[in-house]
Amino acid sequence: MSIIVTLEHTVEEVDKILLALAERPFKEVSDLINKIRGQGMAQVRAAQSPPPGTEAAPAPQAEPEPAPASEAAGG
Repeated sequence: MSIIVTLEHTVEEVDKILLALAERPFKEVSDLINKIRGQGMAQVRAAQSPPPGTEAAPAPQAEPEPAPASEAAGG
């Protein structure tokens, strides 16, 4: 059984960690880099999206204006 450890870092700190990992041979760190990037990107997207229920309502559709009476009568 693996123990899950949760760490909290700023985006800048995670970038530094990824840069440090990039110095290692790719074969050694590629899975770890992909896991960090995947989790980080998901969290950044979630932080940038509005909370549920706060999305702006779509603008109401304007109804077409009725034709003037002279055009409606044919002329």
